[in-house]
Amino acid sequence: MLLLDIDHSLLFDEATMKKIAVPTLLVERVGEEKRFMTMRTHLRLKRLVEKNGLIPFTSRKFEAFRQLELFQIDAKPKWAILESGRILLKDGKPDKRYEKWLRQHDEEASLETVLRYLEEVEQLSWTVYPAEAWTERIRRPHQTIRREEDEAKMLDDVFKQMKF
Repeated sequence: MLLLDIDHSLLFDEATMKKIAVPTLLVERVGEEKRFMTMRTHLRLKRLVEKNGLIPFTSRKFEAFRQLELFQIDAKPKWAILESGRILLKDGKPDKRYEKWLRQHDEEASLETVLRYLEEVEQLSWTVYPAEAWTERIRRPHQTIRREEDEAKMLDDVFKQMKF
């Protein structure tokens, strides 16, 4: 499963978008601020989400995540980790089973407990991107993917390596 830090990858601002010589897509609008991604990256990301091969991770709160049209309209993930691990969404809503699991195990919500829970219920192993954003955050066994210029190609490679 690709654990994708969306705060440190994929999305770029309007100034960067104007410098890119490939088709782009508006995926978020907050006030005057707009965020974009390349069309190729969007298509690859959508394909991974459809096959349940990707979990978006963000420090955003629930309402801010809902403004990211990409994961609300185009590619609705089965799982999403918000507030740096404090909230786990399943099919767009807070996962009640996870909240119950936390109480049963007398645990605090954190990235570590979310990953342990998902390993139990989904039998997942982790690949993280971009590696540089994860070095201090994750202690669970995992593989890393270093930041790549062509993130669409990286997503393509991940898709080809996954066994669906």
